[in-house]
Amino acid sequence: MAAPDFLEKTKQTLAKRAGQVCSNLDCRRTTSGPHSNDDKSINLGEAAHIKAARDGQARYDPNMTDEERRDVANGIWLCKECARIIDLDETRFTVELLCNWKKQHEHWISQGKPSDVGREVIVKNGGTGGIVINEGAGIGADIQHQGKGPAERIVVEGKGIGEVIINTGPGTGKRVISKGGSSASETHVNVNRPVKKAFGMSSTVIITTCEHCRQTVRLSKVIQGFAGDNIPKVEAKCPNCGGLMLI
Repeated sequence: MAAPDFLEKTKQTLAKRAGQVCSNLDCRRTTSGPHSNDDKSINLGEAAHIKAARDGQARYDPNMTDEERRDVANGIWLCKECARIIDLDETRFTVELLCNWKKQHEHWISQGKPSDVGREVIVKNGGTGGIVINEGAGIGADIQHQGKGPAERIVVEGKGIGEVIINTGPGTGKRVISKGGSSASETHVNVNRPVKKAFGMSSTVIITTCEHCRQTVRLSKVIQGFAGDNIPKVEAKCPNCGGLMLI
């Protein structure tokens, strides 16, 4: 092992201090998990240098000693993807930024990983995270948040739907208000396998004939966060007769 590289003990210390979670505040991906073999585990994390180990690498400081370069103070625990990204753009990912990530992340871990998000809907490998149906004049879901994070965050990884909002009345399907200065709603779609469609938000007005009362009805359907092949239909009540129909 070359002198500036982290010792195995240092790597383990960085991983434990980070709670086996990526220290990028916008990522925070879990970096360890179960293997199909009961005797093994999967590691998706990496001990990255804040200031490079060698000349020619990102954020290299010629005034550092090799001992300082391999010290735990010069390391940050990241997922493998973020560890690669920070070395591709050192102008953006500065020493100060990485040190700030590390400090804030370790504090977050020490506090028990509290959520600064008012509401989270997460779909990992399929299915529907949430369905909001409003049939009257009111508000189907009213989300108001005063924290520093967004009032709502919806994440879809792979295939699935974060949330479907159906509005059949004169009211509002969902209202999201952030009072803490951050965004009202965030949608992240991370596709990790081939799909036919992927988007953050889709809003559709559906005009159809109710099969029960034969009246023409006008409905709105919003999908927030989708990745997959075919958008599944959901049940909605006819605003005229109350009969159920798929839209």
